[in-house]
Amino acid sequence: MGTTVLSELLGSQGTVQRFGRLPVEKAKLDEYNAIKKALNEEAKANWDEPAWHREQAATLAAQYDYGFEFDNLFSSYVQTRNVGFTDKEYIRERRGLRAYWTHRGGYVDESQITTEDFEVPRDTIGFHVSEFDDKLQVGFADSMEAMAALGNARVEVELNRRVFTLLQEAIPSSSDYYVDATSGGLTKEVLDDSIRETWDAVRPDGIGPVPVTIIGRAALVDQISDLSTAPGTFDPAATEELRARGYVGSYRGAQIIRVRNYTDEDGVSFIPDNELWVVAGTVGTFVRYGGAKVREWLENTVDYRHYRMRQDVGGLIYHPEQARRVVTS
Repeated sequence: MGTTVLSELLGSQGTVQRFGRLPVEKAKLDEYNAIKKALNEEAKANWDEPAWHREQAATLAAQYDYGFEFDNLFSSYVQTRNVGFTDKEYIRERRGLRAYWTHRGGYVDESQITTEDFEVPRDTIGFHVSEFDDKLQVGFADSMEAMAALGNARVEVELNRRVFTLLQEAIPSSSDYYVDATSGGLTKEVLDDSIRETWDAVRPDGIGPVPVTIIGRAALVDQISDLSTAPGTFDPAATEELRARGYVGSYRGAQIIRVRNYTDEDGVSFIPDNELWVVAGTVGTFVRYGGAKVREWLENTVDYRHYRMRQDVGGLIYHPEQARRVVTS
């Protein structure tokens, strides 16, 4: 029963969970308040039952799993794998096989296949919060809702930070794939060249087409609409899309993602507003090992209840040539 009520609270109102806003419609607000009341009553009735607290922790873990799989944007622009907790994940690339023309019935030269394996490094991300047990018991629904919302938000921030940090380390200012646009700014020529060079760096692997994505904060991404319709740079396809949708959702075959301005707890942005990335989906791989693990326990000496979440993840950028880091002033 406990898992059901907490799941209803965390899943019934996405806007409350992610943005802290109450439902506007009276019927939805009444339903939301009824769920919170039911969960608080259940907490009072089961507060001394360890099994009930374990159920709440399991529900939180399921919520974080959902957030990882459906709320994070990085899986739309970099390969993302979900594997078992005890698995080791390798990136395998095979090369060397050649095809030769020959006359009918003639000898075909031989070639050797070489295999390269890269093991994806494994790290752990997590958080640990505590609250006075009496205070938590009185406002259990509010506390769980806040922990789910803030926990999902902070983990999402840190996971995206890791992906962009890996890209920045793979393509420093000295790299051939670093595009210095500080003098002329983001021009159509710079963007078009970056997209074309990224497409050209993608190797055929027999799996199918690999997506190319333009990623950045609003300061640069919003300029793409201007670039595609500016005088002298008329792009009929982009202009038609702009008229139909109000924004450019793709440009020259590359999807566009406007990344939120992720900040840390001090409000400091970690994705610069003067960087635009053009990346192919096979630039690297991000791996999630197992699911989120949530533990709760009561610290008897001071009557504080603790919640700790951790998740094993890993990332590897192994084809930096399949990305362009465009930096403006």
